Amino acid sequence: MHPDRPALVVHGHFYQPPRENPWTGAVDREPSAAPYENWNERIHAECYLPNAWARVVDQWGRVGRIVDNYARTSFNVGPTLMAWLERHHPRTHERIVEADRRSVSEHGGHGNAIAQAYNHAILPLMNARDRRTQVLWGLADFRRRFGREAEAIWLPETACDDATLEILVDAGMRFVILAPQQAQRVRPLGGGPDSWRDVSDGSVDPTQAYRWLSRDGSGRSIALFFYDGPIARSIAFEGALSSSEGLVGRFAAASRGPGRVVHVATDGETYGHHFKFGDRCLAYALDVEAPARGFWRTNYGEFLDHFPPAMEAEIRPGPDGEGTSWSCAHGVGRWRRDCGCQTGGREGWSQAWREPLRTAFDLLRDGAAAFFDEAARDFFDDPWAARDAYVERVLEPSAPAARFLEAQAGRKLDTAARARALLLLESQRHAMLMYTSCGWFFNDLAGIETVQVLKYAGRLVEELKALGAGSPEEGLLDVLAQARSNRPGEGNGADLFRRTVVACRVAPQGVAAHLSFAKLVDHHPVTGDLAGYRFVLSRLSRHEEGRLKLATARVELEEVATTRRYDFATAAVHLGGVDFYCAVRGFPGNRAYDRMTDRLGDDWRSASLPAVLRRVAEDFGAEEFGVEQVLPEGRALLFETVFGDLDRGVSEQFGRLYDDNRRIIELLRKGGFELPPALRTAAEFALARRYEDEVLRQDGSTDPAAYAEAIAVAEQADRLGVTIRRRRVREAFEARVLSAVDEHVSDPGPRTAEAVATLLVLAETLGVSVGLERAQEALWPLVSAGGLTEEQRALATLLGFAV
Repeated sequence: MHPDRPALVVHGHFYQPPRENPWTGAVDREPSAAPYENWNERIHAECYLPNAWARVVDQWGRVGRIVDNYARTSFNVGPTLMAWLERHHPRTHERIVEADRRSVSEHGGHGNAIAQAYNHAILPLMNARDRRTQVLWGLADFRRRFGREAEAIWLPETACDDATLEILVDAGMRFVILAPQQAQRVRPLGGGPDSWRDVSDGSVDPTQAYRWLSRDGSGRSIALFFYDGPIARSIAFEGALSSSEGLVGRFAAASRGPGRVVHVATDGETYGHHFKFGDRCLAYALDVEAPARGFWRTNYGEFLDHFPPAMEAEIRPGPDGEGTSWSCAHGVGRWRRDCGCQTGGREGWSQAWREPLRTAFDLLRDGAAAFFDEAARDFFDDPWAARDAYVERVLEPSAPAARFLEAQAGRKLDTAARARALLLLESQRHAMLMYTSCGWFFNDLAGIETVQVLKYAGRLVEELKALGAGSPEEGLLDVLAQARSNRPGEGNGADLFRRTVVACRVAPQGVAAHLSFAKLVDHHPVTGDLAGYRFVLSRLSRHEEGRLKLATARVELEEVATTRRYDFATAAVHLGGVDFYCAVRGFPGNRAYDRMTDRLGDDWRSASLPAVLRRVAEDFGAEEFGVEQVLPEGRALLFETVFGDLDRGVSEQFGRLYDDNRRIIELLRKGGFELPPALRTAAEFALARRYEDEVLRQDGSTDPAAYAEAIAVAEQADRLGVTIRRRRVREAFEARVLSAVDEHVSDPGPRTAEAVATLLVLAETLGVSVGLERAQEALWPLVSAGGLTEEQRALATLLGFAV
């Protein structure tokens, strides 16, 4: 702790919009994120993970230290993003939580992490009730993950008005971070009316904290930090991350000495996703350059302990009093009208679609709220207090629903009442999710972010119908039809709604069909969780004759969120290839089901295929499904079943084509001729497959002799000038190297160190460029502890450390 030095705080706002399919809870594939499955995965690889293990490198690119940028910066991570990280990358999630835990002990009890309003909706554009819930849910999520109370909450897009600040004061927030252009006027604390100074042109001094006083006259307040706009802009948009020395030089130029703070706030994704190696620049800046310049690296809470506000501030009301933000020059117009702000648009494009989109959602929200307010009173004295508390269930969906509902209703509810009460609360969750800010931020109605909020609206419509609230869809579509995409062929908002909602909607019957298909192609578990349901399969029967397969089952489902239960009888048939057929009906009872399956079994054994299909349709065929109903979780298995033989057959054909023409290919190459496209394709495909098969067949062997054939194939490819893909081999070697390093850390010694070295030499011989990042992170605790043996020093050098 060095309050006698100039203070430095760098804040990162880490956030992705919730991308989950509202029906399944899983993130569907997003082709624009290739080569990754979706944008969350891509940005995790480029930003969230590298910042958790950021490299401080020397001039030769060798790793001197691995540091956790989250432990050195102020930060917030969106609740929905943290939930995704916890499910898919728990190692990164825990690293972020641990960084905050360490910072609490290093900064006088003040952690680096702050909360965020739940799903990144623009708070000034929400009604007071929704605004409050967004704040309370964000704080509850923070409390669960970080194990402490938040001192502050990030306002999405820093969008703010006086009413929002009042809610923060009510919630006990100590400070909030805003953009400099959001300040209206300032004066010394206790100053008179004539001491106000107008700073609405962005001229507020960002090096000190300000106090905003509640308008209720109680004297309650919250501290405001207006970040340094020019430096933040240079980081986000002007290439300041190209040099850590230059970055800290900007901090030093803005410093006003002890008792003041230089602080910036940008999207956290700036550090690695927007700018490659931005994570490394930040690490070197904070770990090396800033201390060398005499900065006290702190966070906002600790700074306030030593230097509380001496000035009072008021914030700008924005156009029409609707608030201001950091990313719209027109207040918060970007999220409600064609204000002129856009990101990545084209000349002539319009954002006129924004207004009817919000109007349509407001119409749907208000109708849903009125229905909820009335219907939920059957269970709760205060429906809106129950909604505020519902975040407990969102954060712990596996906890007993009955316990939560009894606490809120003050009495026990029967099965049907529990399901209806939870469905009402779920409808309100989707009513808020559809206001996620990214739905309006970008340049076109048909962008993936806007399509996502349309999906939430579609889920809300479906829930309202199930609750008996009529059919709000018609009125919604009438207004959405006024919103038009800039892209020819995309149509209007109503067209998009119909296409996207239908494409991603998964009914419980569809989940039952998926499970039935899964039983056709492998020994799928009979209990588990899938697409937001708990399932139990029973009374199973399976028949197989050549390529034809038949499976029948009773499928019981319970929706995790609402406890709604479904009971189906299914019959699924695989006719070969991509021809799958499944019929689903309500379970008719054990005796009737047994009679159905007995008749179907008799037909299978004695009748023709058409008779079997007729029987399936007659007895099971209330609803029918094809291969398109298979959920993403099962597509890889289905692909292998359907296309495995085809893939192997094609590989063999390419192999024969290459072998039959190998002499011609070699002669053409020797004569300097370009290979004909067909022969080049055959060579690349055949050699790549042989190379992969030979390497993977060794199953982790570290004996170089075992890879002689693979090495020969790689050398042959080099001679012919053809490129063979090595992705699967690279991934396999990275896993083997990591496993070998883990073994060495747990059992240090020459044998385990040599195993790592052998793998790396072997990979180089095979022409495989192995990524060492995970192996470095595994070895770092040993390296950082010092006292390395000669073998360990050699291993660390081999892995890229400067030791």
